[in-house]
Amino acid sequence: MSDSKKRTVDLDAIDRRLLIELTRDARTSLRRLAEEMNVSPATLHNRMTRMVQEGMIKSFVALLDYSKLGFALTGIIMAKVDGKHLVEFEKEIANADNVTAVYDVVGEYDVVIIAKFRSVEELDSFLKQLLKNPKIERTYTSIVLNVVKEDPRIRIF
Repeated sequence: MSDSKKRTVDLDAIDRRLLIELTRDARTSLRRLAEEMNVSPATLHNRMTRMVQEGMIKSFVALLDYSKLGFALTGIIMAKVDGKHLVEFEKEIANADNVTAVYDVVGEYDVVIIAKFRSVEELDSFLKQLLKNPKIERTYTSIVLNVVKEDPRIRIF
């Protein structure tokens, strides 16, 4: 099923509460949460397993502060790509080490790339490699000055 035709899932109050708690802290004890919600740990485990199998939960990951790990620069790179190579390029760039997000967009540019860098020199090298790619027609890059909010979680309920 393509991303644009994915079905939405009906969630009850237990499912919603479980998702809220997991987005706050994926290491939350299901036993403690089950006690708070007045359900069995097995119920929560089964629901969480179902949500993973159905793709609602993609992964359990730590949210990192990249600046504290030495990645002082965030680049927002928009790329105009030769149309017949768009999907191929998106898959390639998604595997680049510095890249945290790739968006297929409409407008003047085709792809938005969010990437983290340790230095201006590292960003410069990344951009020069990108521009060597014959699939790229042009790019436009912005450098993030201040991060106001950077969190993949949204309030869904």
